[in-house]
Amino acid sequence: VHVDLDYIYDKDPIQQEKNLGVLLDRIKDYKITAVYLQAYADPDGDGVADALYFPNRHLPIRADLFNRVSWQLRTRCNIEFIYAWLPVSAFDIKNKGSYVKYFDIKNKKIYIDKKAYKRLSVFNEKNRKIIKEIYEDLAKYSPFNGILFHDDAFLSDFEDASKEAIKSYEKIGLPSSIEKIRSNNDHMKRWTEFKIDSLICFTKEIENVVKIYRPNIKTARNIYARVILDKESKKWFSQDFEKFLDSYDYVAVMSMPFMENAKNDKKWLKKLIKKIKNYKNGAKKSVFELQSFDWNKNRKIDSKVLASQMKLLQRNKILNFGYYPDDFLKNHPKKETIHPVFSLNRYPFIRR
Repeated sequence: VHVDLDYIYDKDPIQQEKNLGVLLDRIKDYKITAVYLQAYADPDGDGVADALYFPNRHLPIRADLFNRVSWQLRTRCNIEFIYAWLPVSAFDIKNKGSYVKYFDIKNKKIYIDKKAYKRLSVFNEKNRKIIKEIYEDLAKYSPFNGILFHDDAFLSDFEDASKEAIKSYEKIGLPSSIEKIRSNNDHMKRWTEFKIDSLICFTKEIENVVKIYRPNIKTARNIYARVILDKESKKWFSQDFEKFLDSYDYVAVMSMPFMENAKNDKKWLKKLIKKIKNYKNGAKKSVFELQSFDWNKNRKIDSKVLASQMKLLQRNKILNFGYYPDDFLKNHPKKETIHPVFSLNRYPFIRR
């Protein structure tokens, strides 16, 4: 289960404690193995960290919550794996950082794309230092045994056009403008692979920093399902499923048919499962992340629909799956509907 600390947080400490109690009761009843626990505050829901839930050197602390909730989940709910869920570069440090720039090929302009996550450029050394220090602070002060790298770790086929990024492209022999790179197929392929590898390498740097304090952590990284379903989309996101399987303990596949405007959610999931099974360790190392909310239509997804998707995964021998978001305060998805197909009490063979 993906757990948002934004749901627990409340200015009133008494209400906040009640919220935590509701979550713990729910998770304890589920009898699951892993929780992806949000370590950053995103009250406006734009996917960018405005503040953090742990002491750190660079962003405001909304509340020192991560440490407490992580400990409670392990001790009261017997959760084996607490994954600290953080962005790779979507941290809003205002004017202290250099952000990913988008090249508008039509108007020949370069700017921050407001339709995408506001991300710090990983090609900027100062940015890299700040991000690694944020993860270091988390590792120093909080108990967890895994990292989930958020889905902000992507670059479109018009990014990154920042000055530092352009210099990096020049160093590997690519032209000094994105327009020239895009006009040549060989350049385009090299550019895409370079960006994929650069993002992976940076997450490995983060992992190494965290391992100084948490040597036994596991890693997971989000990937967009479209990258797996359509080979062309690799260049649209700078993501590669096969490389992810080789680089992380798990790949958290955003198995969200309604987000992808699928006409039939079951057919879409079956197609995704089939594609993933074509890769060595694809099914074994993938975590299928289902959605409990339809952001396109701004509505909750019926709990029975979510339960039926879980059954479909099980019938296809998919052992690792979860869902997001979990609105435990409003019991959505309904615990009584999800529990029979989600709890390890019902499906003990899933435990490894």
